[in-house]
Amino acid sequence: MNELERHRQLIGFSPDGVHDLDLQGHVVQMNERGCAVLCLAGPAAAIGQPLASLWPVSARGTIESALATARQGRSVQFTQVLPSARGDDCWWLVSVHPYLDAQEQVNGIAVISHDITEPVRARLALDTVIHGLHSRLSVSELAGENGVARNEALGRKLAQAQVFQKQVVDREESLRLQLGLASAAQAVAEHASRQAQKNEAIGQLVAGLSHDFANMLQIAIVALSSIQDDPANLSPGQRRLLGYSMDGVQHAAVLAKRLLAFARVHRYTPEPVELITIIRDIEGFARHSLGAGMDFQLESASAELPTLGDRHSIEQAFINLCINARDACRGQGTIRVRFGERTISEAEDSTPRPAGDYVTLAVVDNGSGMDEAVRERLFEPYFTTKAEGAGTGLGLAQVYGVVRLVGGFVEVESAPGAGTTITMAFPRLQLPTPE
Repeated sequence: MNELERHRQLIGFSPDGVHDLDLQGHVVQMNERGCAVLCLAGPAAAIGQPLASLWPVSARGTIESALATARQGRSVQFTQVLPSARGDDCWWLVSVHPYLDAQEQVNGIAVISHDITEPVRARLALDTVIHGLHSRLSVSELAGENGVARNEALGRKLAQAQVFQKQVVDREESLRLQLGLASAAQAVAEHASRQAQKNEAIGQLVAGLSHDFANMLQIAIVALSSIQDDPANLSPGQRRLLGYSMDGVQHAAVLAKRLLAFARVHRYTPEPVELITIIRDIEGFARHSLGAGMDFQLESASAELPTLGDRHSIEQAFINLCINARDACRGQGTIRVRFGERTISEAEDSTPRPAGDYVTLAVVDNGSGMDEAVRERLFEPYFTTKAEGAGTGLGLAQVYGVVRLVGGFVEVESAPGAGTTITMAFPRLQLPTPE
């Protein structure tokens, strides 16, 4: 699941009406609750329409004024009475916020409508009760009644009303907190959407450069091949250098092809795969990604390690682990890749590590390591210990997601100054035995 889909689903989970608008105030998307706010059967009829045109005529001036404020980069909040599908009035707390791009320019508007009908009606009812009690007490005093017991009873009712009023205030505070959580969730979704768009643009750029580079290498290969076809005109030294050149450009062509495949966006497709084969196919690409300062060692395995998964996702998770290991070593150190097998018995069964047979892929580095506080947050999206601009905090979250998606688990062994070992465990694919 990509970040844009997560963003759409997160909006759908919100109990508030969420309307996503472009800069002109036209509806880009809305959730089901947003349709209920405006008494719409579904979002399809509203997409592309000005949001103000979907509001009652009497309220359009208010929403248009709020949208104008948002276009200036400022948020605004107001209450509005809108009719429900049953025809009765509902009170809404409407928040209007601008979307800001990297240059702090407004490029869209978000409108969030929170239902406050219940606390408003409770407050109105409470005010009526309190006003009536005060009136009755005043009449009793003016008439000079001696009903002390009656006044005491009215006082008790007044105290009960005040307790009810406090409960209403607490309820309003809880609703305010929920609205804050919804706004925070929206901010996370917006950040995820921007990061996904940035990653997609980078992937398209890398893919384009790799394609052009591969084409230029193909021209060089054709030219060198034509020279090889006429060896009589070459000296032994020239033929030797020509062989070196041909080997070099062919190797570069393979790397360009691998980079192009790695940069493309692939649909998640689980299928039977062999873990060792996947890693050996991408070994050369990984070595060149790490730089000359890293000693990259791929240990041998004695048996095949079949599992069910998506090849491209496993490749990306492996590269993410290698790049994190390189950064932990500051570009100068050793990375070892180990294959293995693991069985979790019924006695060891737990939610993070279900019982079963697993094949494992471990990336071991001799870098700086990490403490317990960092290990506990290691797989949180957007958590990173790297400097600003040096990492997105999504690499290890992707590693965790790939493994958990197929029912596996991830283990981390690390201590400050002692390096790090991160092991991905995939459920072993039980192949049919030959008859």
